[in-house]
Amino acid sequence: MKQIIVTFLIIAVGSGMSHRLYAQTREELNELLNSSTTEKKKAPSKDKSPKEKPGTEEKAKKSEAAKSEKPASAVTEKSREAADKTKSTAEQPAVKTAPARGADKVKDMPEPAKIGWRKNRKWGDKLAAMGSWYSAVNYYTEAANKKPNKVFLFQKAADAHFTLRDYATAGSLYRKAISLDSARVKYPLAIYQYALTEKYLGNYENAKVWFETFRQKATADEWSGWRSLAQREIQGCDLGISLRQNETPEYVIQHLRENINQPFTDYAPALLGNTLYYGSWNSDRVVIEKGRERYADYSRIYVSQMNPNGTWSDAEELNSPINRLNFHTGNTSFTPDGKTMYYTQCYQDETGRMICSIYSSTFTSEGWTEGEKLDNAINAPGSSNTHPCPGKNEAGEEGIYFSSNRNASRGFDIYFAKRNGNSFEKPRPVANINTKGDEYTPFFDYKTNTLYFSSNGHINIGGADVFKTVLDRSEWGEPKNMGTPINSSVDDMYFYWSDPANTGFVVSNRPGGFGQKSATCCDDIYQLFKAKIQLAVAGKVLDTDGGNTPIQNCLVTLYDARQGVELRSAYPEKGYYLFDLEPEKEYRLIARKKGFEDLLLSVSTVGRKRSDTIMLDFPLKRSDEKISHIGKTIGVVYWEFNADRLTSSAPDTLQRIVEFLLANPQCVIEIGSHTDSRGTDDYNMKLSQRRSDAVMRYLLYKKISKENLVSKAYGESKPVALNENPDGSDNPAGRAQNRRTEFTVIRELSREEMQKQGDKK
Repeated sequence: MKQIIVTFLIIAVGSGMSHRLYAQTREELNELLNSSTTEKKKAPSKDKSPKEKPGTEEKAKKSEAAKSEKPASAVTEKSREAADKTKSTAEQPAVKTAPARGADKVKDMPEPAKIGWRKNRKWGDKLAAMGSWYSAVNYYTEAANKKPNKVFLFQKAADAHFTLRDYATAGSLYRKAISLDSARVKYPLAIYQYALTEKYLGNYENAKVWFETFRQKATADEWSGWRSLAQREIQGCDLGISLRQNETPEYVIQHLRENINQPFTDYAPALLGNTLYYGSWNSDRVVIEKGRERYADYSRIYVSQMNPNGTWSDAEELNSPINRLNFHTGNTSFTPDGKTMYYTQCYQDETGRMICSIYSSTFTSEGWTEGEKLDNAINAPGSSNTHPCPGKNEAGEEGIYFSSNRNASRGFDIYFAKRNGNSFEKPRPVANINTKGDEYTPFFDYKTNTLYFSSNGHINIGGADVFKTVLDRSEWGEPKNMGTPINSSVDDMYFYWSDPANTGFVVSNRPGGFGQKSATCCDDIYQLFKAKIQLAVAGKVLDTDGGNTPIQNCLVTLYDARQGVELRSAYPEKGYYLFDLEPEKEYRLIARKKGFEDLLLSVSTVGRKRSDTIMLDFPLKRSDEKISHIGKTIGVVYWEFNADRLTSSAPDTLQRIVEFLLANPQCVIEIGSHTDSRGTDDYNMKLSQRRSDAVMRYLLYKKISKENLVSKAYGESKPVALNENPDGSDNPAGRAQNRRTEFTVIRELSREEMQKQGDKK
């Protein structure tokens, strides 16, 4: 049977981070793997390159002392069986499939079913050594089926599935190995790996039980490091349970469809205006050249345009020399002015290692120029340097964040290099965030001075989680787990947020993506939106000199505190008011009533993450001073584009205007109508006049006296928001704010005018 030999995209190129088994903490791992055993396995490489492929060739056989049956565990077999039955009840989404873009047949290999278990094992080991795990797994599985009493064969098959991030299949095989090994516990690491698969499947309660089982079974000194790892994973499970039970999501997440995501690996999303840039390696093909694997297809940068309705156009390969022949290209980021792009370019050297370097490109009238490789300060020779992102350091100095494995003993860490003219100074690792694990995919938010990154070295709820740290007094704060739904029980990275677009992205291999082989095999791009929370302010207007009794028909007005713009007003008949609020805003509330002193109160929704109604009463004191409403805007209605018919929401505002004039018949209101900037000045003046006339007709129908109303047309002359963005692109939200009619008190009727008005009635 002809087989396709495949391999996973590495961190250095993109986001397809295949697990190298047990590689959570390198120093502990290497110490353990170098300890005395009857049969040692080859230690995983400290750098994520195709030379040392994810996973292990064979599980270590520990010493006979370590294999001996341990004392009775506090975690009984009965409790473990019960734990297995209490897995998460949430259904795992079915594996989705999108059409692959072809595959190459590279070499004849024997049918696994036609050879014995030993040859199957041999072929599995050979292919695993090359990193061809999709092929190796077939031979390991067949070997286990032919020799169902061999524990290590089930463990090899489980390891292969785990490396391919097929955690459901790996878990069932680890469970079989544990069952066969229950008498003497020769392979305690199978217990650890089974617990890890349970964690990655989101079965945190069950995973905790099995991590504790591992800690109690693996009691020899050589397992001390692994016991520490198991304890850390238990903490991660506790965090996952806590987030699942108590967290109110700050974001809503949406899987992007086939026009963006492909079956294999899509990663590194970034916005420039309304254009989405991202990397895609949409085939898992490899070829064999001179006995070595070479990738048959290359990662490329793709672009997609945001449509007016918020969807995305079909992605197209970036038309630029940046997508260089025979090189993997991805990991784009942009300077705030949008004139410089940083990206990663990678190639395989003669040994099969993936070497990645950071480049920059400049935008011209002809598009993006051919990239220039940054100097050796950034691209340290002999290491992979990737995930570039512009940002500021603790001192507020401009530069670039990136991920590098230049310190081989620590794997990938995040560095910052200060910009000095057209070059960069020596990079330094970012304080307080790097661990013995891997840190990568940094993203700096200029607006909030927040650095986002992914790590498998901090306490997490999956494999890699997204964390954030905020700059505080020239120091990076303690990294905080972003929680769900940003993070899942598997790998989550490449967090990105655009405040102007009010959207963001994250890359994940969570169930629900376009997995070719399993529900969790492959990385896809997910779009983020801020979760809608319901916020309001409510309370009573009270007469403090009258025994705190409610004051009826008191004018309560809500203002945007930062912009000074009136938002809404009301005349609560029974003295109780209620206004809806938006998240992350500052407000002012003013209560006015003839015979009482005005009272101004403040209310804020900044930092509120849960739906809530803020209770705020107005205790008013009596006064003999007359209240003047002149100059006050008491309401606004908005219009559809090029329309002069009232919208369905307009009557609510107009009813408040009616109530105000009934309570204050001496006030004269200007009906001032406006347009956006589309159309000629003359046309917009006529359109705004038609809008004022429509409102006038409505108020006259409601028996408001004509003496209380003045119609005024302003056209496009007084915008309250930008019709176009600074870069010249359209600003639909700003135009919508400008299409308005404002109701402003411009004067008060004299006593004689009031008398004439009464006579007419």
